[in-house]
Amino acid sequence: MFKKLGFFLFAMGVSASYAIAGGGEPECYSQCNADLEQCMTDHPGAPGACSKIHRICYASCASD
Repeated sequence: MFKKLGFFLFAMGVSASYAIAGGGEPECYSQCNADLEQCMTDHPGAPGACSKIHRICYASCASD
């Protein structure tokens, strides 16, 4: 339980740093964060997959 919570908080911290550092629309990053939360809720046993999808989403926001 604590491991999952720790990973989630880590992922949120990483996402916040991307949002501050990158360009892109804030709404795009917010949607990525919402998608990460939903993924973690729907698939608690696959935090790595959720994180990878989240990084791809952030990269897409930064390139727009």
